Amino acid sequence: MYKLANQVLDVYDDLNFEMLKKIANVDGKLYVRTADERAELQDTDFALSIITKRASKLNKYPLATKDDAWLSNEYFDMTHQRLPKLAAETAAYNIKLACEEHGIKTTPAVEGLAKSASSNVYVEDDTTKMNPVRLNKHVDLTKFAEVEKIAENYTHAQYAMGTPTEVKIASYYFDEYNLKFPLGLRHKYAESIQRRARELGMSEIKGQVQKYACEKYGSGVEGHLRKRASLLEIADPKFSSALTKLATMRTTMDASQFAKVLHGFDKRAGLTKYYGGYLKDPYEATFGGQMVKKAQYGGITEDEITEALITKYAKVKEYFGQSIADELKKHGMSIFESLPKDSKEIIVGIANGTI
Repeated sequence: MYKLANQVLDVYDDLNFEMLKKIANVDGKLYVRTADERAELQDTDFALSIITKRASKLNKYPLATKDDAWLSNEYFDMTHQRLPKLAAETAAYNIKLACEEHGIKTTPAVEGLAKSASSNVYVEDDTTKMNPVRLNKHVDLTKFAEVEKIAENYTHAQYAMGTPTEVKIASYYFDEYNLKFPLGLRHKYAESIQRRARELGMSEIKGQVQKYACEKYGSGVEGHLRKRASLLEIADPKFSSALTKLATMRTTMDASQFAKVLHGFDKRAGLTKYYGGYLKDPYEATFGGQMVKKAQYGGITEDEITEALITKYAKVKEYFGQSIADELKKHGMSIFESLPKDSKEIIVGIANGTI
């Protein structure tokens, strides 16, 4: 009954829209996302995010827009009986919140089952029933209090993450909510997840966890240090020599140690205000998990482009003029992304040495 991967639950399971055709009050202007558009949604954009017995994710009932919420409200009314009780109550609660936000009248099933839920996440256990995210009945990995315990006490981390599935639950929670954690806590929590994964014979955890805890340096770390140096030349030159000395210390420190030292330096130099904009925070800057969009940029990464905008400034200025070159050097990828395609291709050529 509860093999949810095989169930038709929402509009994206309804391949021929057979169920959609049964809804009497469908607005002709209703927009149904394409499969590619659905794939761009975050886990938190759904009313129900199921972690299966194999620790993969199964997201159901999207809520990102008014049309999403309307469709999920209607489909839940038709399909809720295919869900275990606890899963149905969680989905109903989140659908109701979205409907209230968009002024949509909830269906009887949503109204009747919506009680309370701390998140949209549930885990499927080996008995094929759905239980809340608590394989260890004394630990709730979707609570912030648990994050603090895991980050500060590794013995507790071992207890809380007793199985590979629990490690993955913790990492999924981190993927979704890490920006709400203080920066130092992000690193400690991610480090505990990676350490526990190794103990359980798992591969290194990717995604957001890898951005904040990784065994190796990222290939873009020198570029991130140069960006700090360019700021200090203007803002506070007295820290420039200290940064140069810090950069040479990488050969004697592991990546985790270096990231922590860099964080302390940023605080002293007044650079933390640039995080999330011109600068990557010290953990993202140091570790090897930030290499993305490689194919999109002609075989090089965002970090390599950002580095080229600083180190090959003269070449960029030659093609684009001082004003644009200055903006690219200062704001990096945010300006790069706003450029037309042919301009991006020139910058990629400068970065990879073909121009």
